[in-house]
Amino acid sequence: MATPTSPLDNLHDVIAPATVPWWPLSLPAIAIIAVVLLLLVIASYAIYQRHLLNKAKKQAIKESKAYQSCDLDNVQALHLLLKRLVKHYYGAEAASQSGEKWLYLVAATSKTTLSNEELMRLYQAENNEPLTDFHNKLTKAIYRFKVKGAINV
Repeated sequence: MATPTSPLDNLHDVIAPATVPWWPLSLPAIAIIAVVLLLLVIASYAIYQRHLLNKAKKQAIKESKAYQSCDLDNVQALHLLLKRLVKHYYGAEAASQSGEKWLYLVAATSKTTLSNEELMRLYQAENNEPLTDFHNKLTKAIYRFKVKGAINV
């Protein structure tokens, strides 16, 4: 009598497949990495440009803190600081405006309204009135100054 053979004896050993290598990367993986790197470069450049754009305004704010008292010299210095900001961001032609055009430009760039009387008090020889309100307006105009955007003056 023949010995019964087990059907399992006829099977061969299972050979495990080799693991999928991680290198070289597939084309979609390379594309994703390239897009992520490109986005990082673009974001870094945008942050750097924004830093450069705001550099003059930050310097003006830093300088304006030195003019805390409301005497005539400090108010004139704040006014010149505001003129320098306008010249830096909008050009010499915008900074050379005077009178109503200058007041409109300050209102458009900083949302701060100045009056012509306050502006004229800067250039009067004898001025005993306190300039606290005008000093505060100029300081607020420097802090609120809009560094980009078109101004139609």
